[in-house]
Amino acid sequence: MTDQGAAERVLERLAVVKWDDDDGAYRHQRSRSRLSYEFLRRSAQWAQALGALQGWPFNDLPAAIDQTVRADSALVDTFIAGAGLDPAWASVQRASEAALHWAALGELPRQRFPELDDPYEPLLLLLERGGGFMVGNGFVELGYGSVPIKSPAERAASQPLPIDEAMLNALDEES
Repeated sequence: MTDQGAAERVLERLAVVKWDDDDGAYRHQRSRSRLSYEFLRRSAQWAQALGALQGWPFNDLPAAIDQTVRADSALVDTFIAGAGLDPAWASVQRASEAALHWAALGELPRQRFPELDDPYEPLLLLLERGGGFMVGNGFVELGYGSVPIKSPAERAASQPLPIDEAMLNALDEES
């Protein structure tokens, strides 16, 4: 069963992202870096668990869970039209669309893999804290810093990083 309500909530979060928020990206450079690391770690763990390494880290993890459950195409179209993303941000668009589809899966991922954390929550938080990013030369380019992508095995083996709001704010205050 598709959870369109959850997908709509993700769309609401994406709708308020300031995609080219250079000031926000600068103010939140440390937290955005941490969120990139955590997104890469979580998505690598899911990709390994699902045998979905092709195209990682911006692949379609939701389809690897159940390719028949997707966010309503009108939601995806609303995101694409509203975001107006630069073509250089193709990875951002793919990852954001995957987050919509992931939400539509509802509790299915957690039921199948209860030990794994939501792979898209760090991504959504990253976007909310200063817009998009680009990918190039093996790095997630955040505008005011970059994070090496590395291999899925390396990322999956890394330690989890706390991404609660208090921790993220504390990181940015250190900058």
